[in-house]
Amino acid sequence: MKKIFQYLLMLVVSLMATSCYYDELPPEPVIQIPDSVSYSTDVQPLWDQSCISCHKAGATAPDLTAGNSYAALMANYVVAGNAANSLLHKSLIGQGAPLMPTAGIWSDSKIALVDKWINDGALNN
Repeated sequence: MKKIFQYLLMLVVSLMATSCYYDELPPEPVIQIPDSVSYSTDVQPLWDQSCISCHKAGATAPDLTAGNSYAALMANYVVAGNAANSLLHKSLIGQGAPLMPTAGIWSDSKIALVDKWINDGALNN
């Protein structure tokens, strides 16, 4: 009986020791930044993926739903031609404004895409 208990104990300990591992999320794919960034085809999909669950009509400002997001951002959050001074940029990097999205910081390539759009004049194209 004592040997059976020892074997079971060794089995349980070895199963516990080998079953522990840490899952890692796969890295986000790097977004290729085009020469000309389009708000509707390059930037709006980022809001659709990560932001409109909170930033929609009647919820947290600004309203980032398609059709409303450009006007809402240009009102108070974007300084056209100057990403570094834009509240949008500051919130994406979490400096001088609350970090957005709240789920965690975006990849450098997503932030760079938004910054390029702002620095290129923040056109509604």
